[in-house]
Amino acid sequence: MTKHTGKYFKKTFKKVFLKVKHFINKRKKVQYLSFGENCLTDDILKRYHLKSFSTPYASARSNIEYILQIEKDRFNHFVDNNHLMYRNSNEKKIPYLTTYNKIKNKYNKNCMNGFEFTHHDVLGDKEVKKTIIRRYKRMLHLKNKKVYIFYHHRYCKETDFGMLVEHLKELRDLYKERGCNPCIFMFTQELVSSEEERKTECKIIDEIRLYTFYTLNIWSGDDEEILWARCDDDLLRTMIQDVKNCDIL
Repeated sequence: MTKHTGKYFKKTFKKVFLKVKHFINKRKKVQYLSFGENCLTDDILKRYHLKSFSTPYASARSNIEYILQIEKDRFNHFVDNNHLMYRNSNEKKIPYLTTYNKIKNKYNKNCMNGFEFTHHDVLGDKEVKKTIIRRYKRMLHLKNKKVYIFYHHRYCKETDFGMLVEHLKELRDLYKERGCNPCIFMFTQELVSSEEERKTECKIIDEIRLYTFYTLNIWSGDDEEILWARCDDDLLRTMIQDVKNCDIL
């Protein structure tokens, strides 16, 4: 077998595997969903072949309090032009929501400026807006399914974790009221200074699973290995394996 042929079969096998995985996930009454606070959660679910579909939060900057306000209002003003505005970010116009922006807790500074449609121009592109509408309508019609909500809380020393857990419980209860069986998996980071200190820690508080990854780097910046947390895949795998094996699944 030539090197070129080997690459072709490897690529083909991967495509077939992903299609089979997607089909199995659709047949199961389980939905693996990204709920922010940025694009990383969605990328991790894709990397580990768990992602069920794109949510309205999958490629946005947000926080749990914005999400609760949006969910409670059933997305009524989510892509309403009267509730959107552009702001400049890195020489690019980004749409932001001017409503659903009340917060009490502290988050990463990039997640406290209002809900940000980081990669979707819902204000200027009608087709993009239709895509986001389809995504939130799909969310509103989730019923009789197990819903595994993955929430990445970005590194922030000032966060009140007690309040964060209460808000996550509120989100879980909201999806219970809609007829779903939700499980919430929140993950975050703590910085350490040596390789020996790197580890994964899991706590369960009122059925909310909270994973802390003790890492050498904050998942941000220009280095894509760090930005997308690929440098800590060994730690992430412990969470993914736990999610697959834990009693609540």
